[in-house]
Amino acid sequence: MCSDSGMSDPAGEIDQELVTRTRLAVLRLARRLRQQMTPGITPSQQSALAAIEHRGPLTLGELAAYENVQPPSITRIVGNLEAAELVERTTATADRRVSLVQITQLGRDELQAIRSQRDAWLAQRLATLEPGEMAKVQAALPVLDRILGLDPDS
Repeated sequence: MCSDSGMSDPAGEIDQELVTRTRLAVLRLARRLRQQMTPGITPSQQSALAAIEHRGPLTLGELAAYENVQPPSITRIVGNLEAAELVERTTATADRRVSLVQITQLGRDELQAIRSQRDAWLAQRLATLEPGEMAKVQAALPVLDRILGLDPDS
């Protein structure tokens, strides 16, 4: 049985309403943030571009595995990014038969523009909060990082 506070009960069961409301809030926020970009690259292309930026030059197989998509899909995504000059293919120095995909300066600029648009939207929304609400959001960030398995100091 769950307590009225929305927390877990003494037996360790998690309140299903808390689970559902958290899931919906996170999904809705993520959806709204994704909508805050001008038309251009698709969400799949943006995800792949951010992965390439974050993880350094990658083979198509590494990128497909990281993005959890099939190789033909990543080939199409990278082809579109390459056509837009957001990434470029290079040859691996260790094995010249292997090509790597790396981000271009134009790709970095595109990601920065998308992030800036999303940050501006979120800043507008946060500015509508009362100081106590803002403090609650601030306090929730390390908890959300922990749920995600992230190091809050990184």
